[in-house]
Amino acid sequence: MKTQLKQLALFTCITASAVMAGHNAFAGYGPMPGEDGKECAEQQKPGGHRGMFMKMAKELGLSDQQKHEARAIFESGRAKNAPLFASLRHERHELQALVRSGSADESAIRTQAARVAALQADVAVQRAAQNRQFIALLTPEQAAKFKALREARREGRGRHDR
Repeated sequence: MKTQLKQLALFTCITASAVMAGHNAFAGYGPMPGEDGKECAEQQKPGGHRGMFMKMAKELGLSDQQKHEARAIFESGRAKNAPLFASLRHERHELQALVRSGSADESAIRTQAARVAALQADVAVQRAAQNRQFIALLTPEQAAKFKALREARREGRGRHDR
């Protein structure tokens, strides 16, 4: 009886480990925002980008002129970067398909991952440019507060290593 119980416990542990390993193997390869006709998470929330913008404007104490200029920067960036984000979603989907196919060779996966990485670099460059434009319209006090708020939010999300 004791031996059977030990065997059952061992079998349960092995099964649980296999299930968890299967989930972890594809961690990070889930659906990307915007795939399957769905919008990004921010756009699904009531208020979406506008709600986030208004909260930030209030926290920073932006003037009406600053709000107008900032809104123009962000709207222009969204319009300009829409094709870039569409390409990134597509290339990520292709990478997921290769990984999940089980038949793709290492070279094909590395090539596709390099395409994704190049697009991610383009997104980072665009975001940095947009960030510079936004910070340029702030007063020095507002810019300092913006950087502090951004850092606090980053740390609050558990991104200490980035």
